[in-house]
Formats: sequence, C-alpha cells, structure tokens
Amino acid sequence: MKLKHLPILLCLTFCISLATAQKPEKVKKVTEKVSFGTATYQVLKSDKITKHGTYKVMDYIYKQPLVVGTYLYGEKNGVWKAWYAGTNHLKNEGTYKANKKVGIWKYYDYFGVLLHSYNHDTDTLIFSSACGTDTKYEVLVDGISVWKTLDCPPAYLGGISNLNIDITNTYINSKKENTNAVGAIYADISILVKKDGTVGDLRANEPLLNQDFRIILEDMINNTKGEWLPAELDGEKEDAYVVLKSVISSFQTSD
Repeated sequence: MKLKHLPILLCLTFCISLATAQKPEKVKKVTEKVSFGTATYQVLKSDKITKHGTYKVMDYIYKQPLVVGTYLYGEKNGVWKAWYAGTNHLKNEGTYKANKKVGIWKYYDYFGVLLHSYNHDTDTLIFSSACGTDTKYEVLVDGISVWKTLDCPPAYLGGISNLNIDITNTYINSKKENTNAVGAIYADISILVKKDGTVGDLRANEPLLNQDFRIILEDMINNTKGEWLPAELDGEKEDAYVVLKSVISSFQTSD
C-alpha cells in the first residue's frame, strides 16, 4: 500500500467506527425504599425494569452508604462495596462479572477487622481470622460425631452473624403487613458444612417453636450457595458443624 493512501484509509476507518459505535442507552432514574435504606439507580427506558448503571443504597438514619455498585443490563458488574449501618466500616468488597463474584473478595466484621479473604476464581480461602485457634468443633468422622481442634473451622463468608442478620431481617419484613405482636424468638441451630462446601444436616439444639421463622431460616441456609467454607485439618477438608444463634425480642409490626 502506498503511503499517500494511508490518510484516506485512516479517515475511512474512523468514519466507520463512528457509524458503528453503540449509542449510550437511555436510562431513567429510580428511587425506592429497601431494608434500612433508600436505593437509587437507573433502569433502561426501553423496559423500565432492567437496571443499568450505578446502584446505591443510603441508610435511612445515618445518611451513609450501605451498598454501592454498578449494573450492566440487569447484571452486577464491576466493583461492589457494602458497609455496616451506622459505621464507616466495610462489610465486604470485591468485583462482580455477569452477576458472579470474581477475583479476590474481602469480608470484614462490624468493627472493620478482616474476617476472610477469598479468591472466587479458584475457590480458595486466602485468609480466615478464625484459623489457628485452640477451639474444638464438632466433626463427623465416618458418620460419628467427635470434637476436634481444627486448622480452620467451618464458616460462612463474612461471618455467621451476617447470615443471622439477613435471616432476621427477612423474617421481620415478612411480618410488616401483620399488625399482631410477634413474640420473642430464640434459635440455636447446628449447621453441618460438608467437605464440598454444601450444607448437610440442620440440627436444632433447642426447640424452635415459631414455624414461620423456622421455614425462613431453613430456606435461607439451604439456598445460600458458594458462601460456605468447609473445615480444614492437616490439609484435608472435613465435615463439621458451625453454630448459628438468633434472638429476636418481642416486637409490634405495623401496617
């Protein structure tokens, strides 16, 4: 090709790229109330449903962000962060790609201390603050229950207390349309986290009389996938139990 033709070719390429470039999607801003905050985000004007753009939840009381992230055509994409209400402490942070957690995520406790660092690409636990303690845990060995000190105990990413909060909030929200007072609830559940990271047996250590709460609890535990960390001992995975305790004081629901 002769050099004198190069400017013409470059100009033609540029014009074609402009003609074929995708126009920005038209979006509409939406604001709605969610648990403990107000969510602000954009949806496609074409269907008024599909989230597309920045998503942010602000706390009702403290006017601080609870969740910040981005949607791409209805799927979580890019960096997402969540904070504990009433603090500036992160709850978790990491990256989504097509609604799936990718790369290294970090999970913190209420005081901002790192609980877990986990590589979701390789399903590898990088760090757990609970590893290396002398605490004994209930372990199943050939179907027999024994108590052992583990290198790393079974766990829920981000802490079992955060799962407990989600269960409690789901139950309370389910009662918002009921004006009757709800009695106090106490739950003490042992959850078997199996070697493959799935949930096995759920055992009530104390009678759980509230059946509505029990249904929500069992459903959320059994349907939480990819967030359970199996126990480890001498480089091997173990079937072991983690305990979830929940207390809900008596409260009055409203219309």
